[in-house]
Amino acid sequence: MEAEVADRFKELKQHVADHYASKLDIAILREEIAVQFGQVHVKFAELESKMESKMTLLESTIIKWFVATSFTLVGITFAIARYVH
Repeated sequence: MEAEVADRFKELKQHVADHYASKLDIAILREEIAVQFGQVHVKFAELESKMESKMTLLESTIIKWFVATSFTLVGITFAIARYVH
């Protein structure tokens, strides 16, 4: 009976040892995770800068259209007023 318990204990100990993470393993994992988070932050910064540049371009385009439409409407209004009056 004691021999069976000892054998089972050895098997269990070996199983735990195979799946046990040491402090070094955990430190390596933390380092890898930190590197990946850094890469994610860099990607977000790149994406943010691209979005800002595209938003600036869109804003300038909208302003140009607004000014051009305003001038066109003013021109049409004066042309109609000249012919009506």
